[in-house]
Amino acid sequence: MKLQNKINISFFLVTLVVFAVAGVLFYLALGHVVDYNIREMLDSRKASVLLYLQNSEKDKLATVSQDRTIFIRKISKTTDYTLISDTLAFDPDEKGMIPYRKMVFSAVAGGESYEVIILQSLLESEDLQAVIISFMTLLFLMIFVALFFLNNWLSNKAWKPFIQSSSKLKSWKLSELHLVRFEKTGVTEFDQLNRMLEEMMAKMQADWVNLREFTENASHELQTPLAIMKSKLELLLNEDSITGMPHNQLYELFQTVDRLSKLNEALLLLSKIENRQFVERFEIDLSSLTQTRLSYLGELFAMKEIEVTSALEAPFIVQIHPMLADILVNNLLSNAMNHNFVGGSIELKSGNQEIVISNSGIRQPLDPQKIFRRFVKGSNSMNSNGLGLAIVAEICQANHIGLIYNYLNDCHCFTLRKTSDSLEAI
Repeated sequence: MKLQNKINISFFLVTLVVFAVAGVLFYLALGHVVDYNIREMLDSRKASVLLYLQNSEKDKLATVSQDRTIFIRKISKTTDYTLISDTLAFDPDEKGMIPYRKMVFSAVAGGESYEVIILQSLLESEDLQAVIISFMTLLFLMIFVALFFLNNWLSNKAWKPFIQSSSKLKSWKLSELHLVRFEKTGVTEFDQLNRMLEEMMAKMQADWVNLREFTENASHELQTPLAIMKSKLELLLNEDSITGMPHNQLYELFQTVDRLSKLNEALLLLSKIENRQFVERFEIDLSSLTQTRLSYLGELFAMKEIEVTSALEAPFIVQIHPMLADILVNNLLSNAMNHNFVGGSIELKSGNQEIVISNSGIRQPLDPQKIFRRFVKGSNSMNSNGLGLAIVAEICQANHIGLIYNYLNDCHCFTLRKTSDSLEAI
């Protein structure tokens, strides 16, 4: 989740809680004010009734007011009391039952005791409360929406330098040997971050150049003496005077030097792939390329009596460097041949945006967590240096091609699939 979204969610929750608490407090305060006003009105009407009782003659005393909200009746002597409660009563104007606040109290006037009932309508107060609450709710919503968009606008403006720096970092490539400069933002924290990024990226580029030069120089310096050793060993092996045990020992030494030379080339290739030195990419149909490579390896498959079944009709087009595409296909086919047995089988098929290369071999599944690691061999084949599948995995990772291994029907299956994931194992 984006930081901006987290900030907005936190702001929304905090504002919601604040407004909810404020709304409850406002409602309680408004209710208290309304109750206080009604009590004041009842007390005022009570005082008017008491004054009326004291100034009126007994035989001319009205027991019901014209609006039928005051009722007076004589009672026997009793203690003073005042009771207040809520009730419902019929209102002729509203033509229905409406809520009232009722005050019942005793009074003494002219030697007589009276009980007085005063009704105060709550309808107007409730309508007023509803209007005020609706207005305040609308006001709260307007304030919330205004604050939300204001907060969002201020946050976007504040984080704009960070987004610009992030965009520049995303488009930056280590292989492009040019210094990166970030614009001044005017914000101390972002300017410090940008300076640190500039220093770090410059150091990374310098280290990358040094590592690349060291790897290439070391590989070149190793390859030259290895080539000389192979050449001289070949000359010695062709000498008729060397036979028997010395000849066998020289041949073993020649094979060791040859494997060492291939290992050096493979490690150099891995280093170049990891350093993303194969920048250019083209659309290449791996189905067609695989079919072409099959024809080149036909004699080798025949020598090992391996039956090859090909169904590569569906194209599988990926964006990849041509050299890496050749290496990818060659390593997968070589792996299927080297780790197969005499009289075995290889099956190739394409479809649904994938290519599957299946081969017979040892009758047990390989460890999917180790098979793509360096110097891990699935068999004891002398033709394998343990780097073939590691190179395949590195190529797939660099070009966003899914690489999946599974074991089905006594066959080892390697699947190339278009996916955003760089490497999968099942």
